[in-house]
Amino acid sequence: MDQTWAVMLGAGISIASAALGAIGGYSGGSAQARGTVEGVELQLAGQRADALWQMEVDACTLYIDRCNQALFKIGQVAAVGRLEANRAETLAIYGIGSRDEILGSLRSLQDECMLQEIALGLRLPPALAEGAKGVREALTSTTDALYRWCAARADGTADEAERWRDLIDRTTALRQGVGQFTSDAQTRFTAPHPARP
Repeated sequence: MDQTWAVMLGAGISIASAALGAIGGYSGGSAQARGTVEGVELQLAGQRADALWQMEVDACTLYIDRCNQALFKIGQVAAVGRLEANRAETLAIYGIGSRDEILGSLRSLQDECMLQEIALGLRLPPALAEGAKGVREALTSTTDALYRWCAARADGTADEAERWRDLIDRTTALRQGVGQFTSDAQTRFTAPHPARP
């Protein structure tokens, strides 16, 4: 074999090796890039799922808090409403508002609960959303009973005692509904995250 032929064969082998190396490098780089992109997509999907999960937790927490605040206000109205007018006025010294002031804040809480229940209906699974709706309906029913009792108490009508019993029954049902919704939410949020493997 002459030297020119050997140089040409060596050059051909080098070119073929370089081409095969380039093809292998391209394939490896392409696979690595694909793997990196898939990893980033998976990470972003996980972050999105975590953010949505946290929004759901926060929305339920806020709803439960507002419902408990409403229960507290119902109790305040009932307590102040049972006092004689002159005794109720003395409570202002301790920062407890009048019956009408407390009713005003109760109405605001009731409006908040209604809006939050609608938002929860969009975020929660159907069974839990139905539980939130049941709590809001129980709150509406209880506040209606409270208004009827307040009117009977103010007018001194004969059905005041009956209105009081109705208010107590509805308040008890509301308290149980909030407790059940809280328990259901705790069960959901202490279980493994549904979007996680």
